[in-house]
Amino acid sequence: NTWDNVRKAAPKLKAAGHPLGIGQSAELDSNMALMSFLMCFGAYVQDEHHRVTIKTKKTVEAVNFMADIYKKGETDEIFGWDPAGNNNFLYSGRGSLILNAISATRTPEDRKLPFAEQLYISPIPRGPAARRGFEHVMGCYTIWKFAKNPAAAKKFLADLEINYKEAFIASKFYNFPSFPGAYPFSKIKKIAGQDPHKPHGKYQVLTTIAQKYTVNPGYPGHSNAAFGEMFSKFLIPKMFAQVSQGKMSAADAVSAANRDIQAIYTKWRKAGKI
Repeated sequence: NTWDNVRKAAPKLKAAGHPLGIGQSAELDSNMALMSFLMCFGAYVQDEHHRVTIKTKKTVEAVNFMADIYKKGETDEIFGWDPAGNNNFLYSGRGSLILNAISATRTPEDRKLPFAEQLYISPIPRGPAARRGFEHVMGCYTIWKFAKNPAAAKKFLADLEINYKEAFIASKFYNFPSFPGAYPFSKIKKIAGQDPHKPHGKYQVLTTIAQKYTVNPGYPGHSNAAFGEMFSKFLIPKMFAQVSQGKMSAADAVSAANRDIQAIYTKWRKAGKI
């Protein structure tokens, strides 16, 4: 329920042959997990005015905390994962905890893995400041300028977004509606509770996670060109990994990340994109 509990459990789980699997690699899931982890400590890449705010004592605290989790309860494979790395780690039967979307539970169900009924879904653990994570992952639709029937394309997207029941069900609860009323939470909760997989009702928690603990990448501001470049360069996983691997102190790693991120934001601000 809390990150402190995770840290306490880490050495016991590793000793039992089931280490944790929170990636610190140059890939999507590590980005999502570690930036969400930062928010739990009250640390953010930017503020609501899109000013860089990564260099704080809270960030240093979070980085040191995660390094401790790694040393006590993880293995060095977390530094070399691709986006499927933590999933496969869980599917192997070794992993005890990962931060991921529900593909982490749906795939074992589809494959009928022997431990599929022992997998639980939980909100991100609470940190000293908050219990908060990014939505994962977002879809983005575009209509090409050379499209032959843009009016019909726009109508299709509008119809899809305001009538999302079938899309939600077809995605096995992976894709939530973007707009209020597209498929009410009360109905989502009811259908999620009827999922036949054990433990029964485990998918109902998705509505709680969506309503209480989920924010957009870039929070408390919006996603923008600078945040996107920072994200795609995996500067946050790099910051964490440098400390976990003993290459830099937490303060130095945070300062280095701050310099890199500030340069990116300065470039895009000069370009008028922020």
